[in-house]
Amino acid sequence: MTRSEKIPLIRRPWFAFLSSMRFAVALLCVLAVASVIGTVLQQNQAPADYIVKFGPFWAKIFEFLGLYDVYASGWFVVIMLFLVLSTGLCLWRNVPPFWREMRSFRLKASKRSLAAMKHSALLESAVAPEVAARYFAVQGFAVKQSAREDGSVLVAAKKGAMNKWGYIFAHLAVIVICLGGLIDSNLLLKIGMLTGRIVPDDAAVFARDFKPQSVLGAGNLSFRGNVNLSEGQEADVVFLNADKGMLVQKLPFAVKLKKFNIDFYHTGMPSDFASELEITDKASGKRETHTVRVNHPYTLHGVTIYQASFADGGSDVAFKAWNLASASSRFADLKGRSMNTFPLNMGGEQKYTLELDQFASTNVEDMGRPSEKASDGLQGKINDVRSVRQDKKFTNLGPSIIYRLRDKAGQAVEFKNYMLPVKQEDGLFFVTGTRSGLEQQYRWLRIPADGKNNIDTFMLWRELMNDETLRRRTAAEVAQAAPEAVRAQFATAVENTLALFARGGYLELDRFVQTAVPENERDKMNGYFYQMLFAGARPILDEALKKQNLPPMDDEAHKRYLLAAMDAYTGLTEYPAPVLLQLDGFKEVRSSGLQMTKSPGASLVYLGSLLLVLGTVFMFYIREKRAWLLYDGGQIRFAMSSNRHERDLKTEFPAHLANLQQLAEDLNHDTPH
Repeated sequence: MTRSEKIPLIRRPWFAFLSSMRFAVALLCVLAVASVIGTVLQQNQAPADYIVKFGPFWAKIFEFLGLYDVYASGWFVVIMLFLVLSTGLCLWRNVPPFWREMRSFRLKASKRSLAAMKHSALLESAVAPEVAARYFAVQGFAVKQSAREDGSVLVAAKKGAMNKWGYIFAHLAVIVICLGGLIDSNLLLKIGMLTGRIVPDDAAVFARDFKPQSVLGAGNLSFRGNVNLSEGQEADVVFLNADKGMLVQKLPFAVKLKKFNIDFYHTGMPSDFASELEITDKASGKRETHTVRVNHPYTLHGVTIYQASFADGGSDVAFKAWNLASASSRFADLKGRSMNTFPLNMGGEQKYTLELDQFASTNVEDMGRPSEKASDGLQGKINDVRSVRQDKKFTNLGPSIIYRLRDKAGQAVEFKNYMLPVKQEDGLFFVTGTRSGLEQQYRWLRIPADGKNNIDTFMLWRELMNDETLRRRTAAEVAQAAPEAVRAQFATAVENTLALFARGGYLELDRFVQTAVPENERDKMNGYFYQMLFAGARPILDEALKKQNLPPMDDEAHKRYLLAAMDAYTGLTEYPAPVLLQLDGFKEVRSSGLQMTKSPGASLVYLGSLLLVLGTVFMFYIREKRAWLLYDGGQIRFAMSSNRHERDLKTEFPAHLANLQQLAEDLNHDTPH
């Protein structure tokens, strides 16, 4: 017989380690930390969202650790398996002695052991064993009387022995909950991927393009997938994130989005959004209409449909497009659909790809914040303090669209364009933001709006500023106010200033000053150039207003518009695109993000929760108490014990002792001594 055969299984070191409380508590602590991460960190989002939030380095680390899908990660599943094993072994080791303990009356209690108990005393008056047994039975105890070989008689009573079920229920709860979690953690799916039977696809875009090894049947035990539907679109599959690819999960029904409804708070946050769905059962062909909204899902064939998100579903958009290589104010009409890509040929070798991203019909922002300019100095600090008490001024900036312009080398610049002019401190502006990377902030181009809230006046003024004949004529008219001796020289200076500005805005004027003017005269020349530029650009603006059939502006409005126009002109000289696109019209189509889950393990989780509640009640609210009366040699020894709360026996034991004494005296009152 080998040594391993001599040692019982429950006494072997590995068994003791796996079934120990320390090991189980350590596993529970790790699961608790993982659950906190899974709750705090939004799960199953697009990789780009995590890159923006954490940066490329940490996003890669968190992805490697499986933190983007904690509850389905391999290490989380392994920990739950070990917890099930540890808890199961613990039950295997402890349930048999617990069962024996619950059934036992401890009839082998000796005179010495009873005398050594904390709550023990000798009865002064004799009471018959049958009477004592009846007394404890009336008190709710289970009683058993035993006559021993040495002639002594033991009356044993117990109450609350069922509290051991609390331990059993609590451990069973852990096992059942973990099993439910394992069922819903796609354990079978992971096994299929490890064996090569299931292969995620990292190239396919549409469901029809997925390989057979990447398509899961409708009978799959559990899954959690997502699908986005535009209004009028139908789907009978959902997409599952798996490893570094995707899987297609077939559904036992087809879902069609008839209409998507959304309501907003005044802050721009959605107050309610819901999808009107037409669901067709594949087995019966029955069609039903159901509305799914947040916290109000619908379940069919064990698959629950949740309203998860919403987005742009591919809206039709129209742009005004100006070729910035030309100074012409004429524009081309450009039409497209959001969430799609189009070729853009600027002529010759200039070939670009226009990638239209999400369209938004409303953009509510807080416009009540103090400007950055006002934050300097004491008054700015006062404004900052006051702003805490001020109500926020939420304003709908109207429709907007995000798009990217990508050249043939693959370099892209992102743009955000608002359709309507945005009111700011110094007027109304058409604004477009630009950035070359997701980690960057937008740089904003502001083009002033005219009296009809139109951008065309600025574009016409830009065209006229590039008209050499008009610049010469305007310079001559401006020079009429100068003395005759310097009139011709002044006209030339104004014409040259306008020509420099037309070539590159303020930046071109600055380059000229830095290269052609001595350093000690640059500040003075900057002032001269500004005066000549303003004097020459003003009548050109009047000409643009006239051609647009707009009334003349008052002096203050004229000045504000002209200054903003010159800023915008300079901005266009550095605009990182050969074309300026201004959103001009749209037909919105919304998309509903639906999450569909099949989680049979949820019923096990509910059962486990019930067992946990029962276990808690049994362990903490049912107290085990035992009592003995030993009749030996003319003495009656009474003793009591409890598994916990010994302090309760400080009052209960004297009470029972007094009752037994009183009972003995009452029954023996007429007995002659």
